[in-house]
Amino acid sequence: MLIIVGLFAFATIAAVFIYVVFTGPGDIPPASRDLANLSAQDRFEMEQQGEYVARAGDCVACHKSSDGLSLAGGTPMETPVGTVYGSNITPSRDHGIADYSADDLYRAMVYGITPEGTHLYPAMPYTSYHAISRADNDALWVWLMAQNPVDRESRPAEMMFPFNLRPLLAFWNLIYRPDPPDQPIAGLTDSAPDDDPSERGRYLVEVLGHCSECHTPRNFAYARKTDAHFEGTVIEGALAPDITPAGLARRGWNADDLAQFLGTGLSPQGVMTFRMFPVLNHSTKYMTPEDLQAVAHYLSKDVPPSEPPAHRPEAIAQNSEGHQLYLGLCAGCHGSDGEGRPFGSIPLQGNTSAMFDNPLNLVRVIREGIPARHLTGDQRMQEMPAFDDTLDDDDLTALVNYLRQRWGGHDAPLAASQVINTPG
Repeated sequence: MLIIVGLFAFATIAAVFIYVVFTGPGDIPPASRDLANLSAQDRFEMEQQGEYVARAGDCVACHKSSDGLSLAGGTPMETPVGTVYGSNITPSRDHGIADYSADDLYRAMVYGITPEGTHLYPAMPYTSYHAISRADNDALWVWLMAQNPVDRESRPAEMMFPFNLRPLLAFWNLIYRPDPPDQPIAGLTDSAPDDDPSERGRYLVEVLGHCSECHTPRNFAYARKTDAHFEGTVIEGALAPDITPAGLARRGWNADDLAQFLGTGLSPQGVMTFRMFPVLNHSTKYMTPEDLQAVAHYLSKDVPPSEPPAHRPEAIAQNSEGHQLYLGLCAGCHGSDGEGRPFGSIPLQGNTSAMFDNPLNLVRVIREGIPARHLTGDQRMQEMPAFDDTLDDDDLTALVNYLRQRWGGHDAPLAASQVINTPG
């Protein structure tokens, strides 16, 4: 009995030691400037810089409330073990981050730990933000503190047991949280776009843009698989596709198309849908053309793209049922040959959703439709209606196979079970 008690005591002491020593915040570099004594001009310039950092970091997409009060929190992020809600990051004294210092913000961004010592769920992507430059962090802090406070309480996470026990995050961090780089790297506010576009693109993609948080598969502990970086995964019921250079090239993407897609939400390969549309709406459409090109070149690595799949009119005879459904439901907008209409409907030749091996996104678009959307400037896309109540399982299967075979480059049809039970 004494041995058991002793082992339990030892395990408890070891756990506390690990929690305090190995998973707390590490070194915090000094502030990039004297933030307490900024001139009015310097403060204005830092606010402008901080807003751009916030845009590039896509803060609003997760922290915007449902009633449109930016940064007041409440956006749900679904995970296999529960739901995490974006928190209130306005300078509210009671419910926000008014008491945060710039050091406190850096600690949360890089280590995922609040000033009170609470470990944040990694839905807050500190595993990517871990390499943010101190100058970018400080500019972001100045901008956040200049926003209007919203006195709205953050909604607590709704996680299943044992994931609702936040102290366990300390052990997750011990294994999976990366350390900040040994040498400070140049961020957006301490470099110029033409200094080294490839490094700026890497920083925008890997750090602020945290693209791998959605586009990299997860392991059993819901940590990113480092050996499958950017190889795509299903998240929140939609396919976040493979965005490796080879994967993008295989689907016909080049750097110019990528930059256009990120800047406008529209490209020859399709239009932004699902969780990517908020990324456009709150982040990428505000980025400079130079930064969009830096991102696009970093992602594509200038790998020559493949030609779009050959248009296959023989699919009309091979799948006459799908063809008739297409003519009745789709051709009025997309054209009898899938040519589309500018700002009305996308062309289907080389459409990314039709090319994916996993038909999940294509099935969801047909079932759920796409609301009319303002993209950028005067660019808009009309509504695509939902056909979930129009198509039975056999009809849906026929239409999905027709689109994939005629324009997506697929030969073998999918069985109805593969379409109806699409993994998501």
